Amino acid sequence: MDKFMLNVLTAGKKAAFDAGLTEDVMKNLDKSRCGVLVGSAMGGMQIFSDAIEALRISYCKMDPFCVPFATTNMGSAVLAMDLGWMGPNYSISTACATSNFCILNAANHMIRGEAASSLLPNIL
Repeated sequence: MDKFMLNVLTAGKKAAFDAGLTEDVMKNLDKSRCGVLVGSAMGGMQIFSDAIEALRISYCKMDPFCVPFATTNMGSAVLAMDLGWMGPNYSISTACATSNFCILNAANHMIRGEAASSLLPNIL
């Protein structure tokens, strides 16, 4: 697993802990209405770099998952799968405004009734 995804998992679990989401609370959540929004500039660069090196040898050696694993969306997907959350799930990358946009989008999802709660681990 790429360090980017490990970083997202760690930040996400710390954010959940800071929000008071204990195991008892997590059991009572409607996970279909819980979302994950990750703010990050880049995804898994190590797996992408490894794929480029493998491509120099032969296209057959390249990992077919290198492109999806290199996107920022994969971090939010891995965290959502780990938590079992099935609500809105995507990443946002808007330079210095990323944290603000994550908070704004999470609030909008809740206002529109698309999510009851959202986890926002911003990765710098």
